[in-house]
Amino acid sequence: MDDVAAKALRGITIPSCPAILTQLMTELRSPVTSNKKIAGLIIQDVGIAAMVIRSANSPLISGNRRIESISDAVNLLGFGSLANLVHEALLQNSIGDNHASLERFWDSSRYTAIASSKLAAIIGHVSPDTAYTFGLFHDCGIPLLAQRYPDYKTVLREANQNAERMFTAIEDEAIGTSHAVLGYYLARSWGLSDAVTQGILNHHDYAQLEDPRNIASDAHRLIAINVIAEYVARTHLRTAHDTEWTKALSAVAFFFGQSSADISDLADDVIYQFDQALTSHDDD
Repeated sequence: MDDVAAKALRGITIPSCPAILTQLMTELRSPVTSNKKIAGLIIQDVGIAAMVIRSANSPLISGNRRIESISDAVNLLGFGSLANLVHEALLQNSIGDNHASLERFWDSSRYTAIASSKLAAIIGHVSPDTAYTFGLFHDCGIPLLAQRYPDYKTVLREANQNAERMFTAIEDEAIGTSHAVLGYYLARSWGLSDAVTQGILNHHDYAQLEDPRNIASDAHRLIAINVIAEYVARTHLRTAHDTEWTKALSAVAFFFGQSSADISDLADDVIYQFDQALTSHDDD
């Protein structure tokens, strides 16, 4: 970490990668792994296992299936989806704040991750699991900054509402760093791919989508998908929209070689899928 970054991050603790995640990812990459081994690793931490099962029972993930155990989750969802849920549980546990505003933050992150995965499956050229990870981690610096700076919510409100300036530029001016920088360092320390970490660092720099610069092409694609996914999540959750969709839409359309109307239609299709999944779940 260079001196400028170290100064900006002074007083902020970046959660280290949990040992269980390292063990799990090693086991998942093993050609001779088994459902039993994977389940055995996760249930070593009862709290994490409970969080995984709770998330797995979201109708957007499990459909109408009821998941009662980690073994059920492995068998019904597969290794990739299970790894996503473990990442979510460990990230939430590592940042660790039960304040109601963070509950809303985690809901938004979860729905953005799910939408990112669905969009990646439709658009192609990037793994749905990678897109899910990106959606989950891209804003993880926000709760860290909220814990460090008492007035950060004011900065966040200004950044969300400013229709002209880049979100992270407003953070930089106010506190000397941004949630994108913190998210980058956390994701890197957790061993996430270069595409994910570089994408997190640049996910508010929409000019990258029209004039790609020195980051991996997959990172650009993750940034573009994430813009749509965030709009889907906010619309589905009926939270107040910020200005990011308006600021980014034309750049996302340019990147994918489509019209803004096409991108909006794609977002509406995924919103409809979300709404239908929850309606079907409520009817059961």
